[in-house]
Amino acid sequence: MIRLAAPAALLATLLAGLAACTDAPAPTPVGEVTFNGRALPVEATAPGRWRVMVDGVPVPCSRPDERACYWSLRAWQQSQALLDDLG
Repeated sequence: MIRLAAPAALLATLLAGLAACTDAPAPTPVGEVTFNGRALPVEATAPGRWRVMVDGVPVPCSRPDERACYWSLRAWQQSQALLDDLG
């Protein structure tokens, strides 16, 4: 017979996991990237981790600098265009 852990232990584990997800600090603005005439915000989400926000969608940067964010944004835009072409 398979025996499950006590419900209280399962609940405690679940709550600890959820608490870990909500402890992240708010993103810090670190600059902007201009692409196709639009200035898009660049945010630091953790030490060494940046992202560009495009219409509410986070695009992770390959390195924490604006040039890398620009190229990550271009690659993401190209992938979106290819997906749109597929229908």
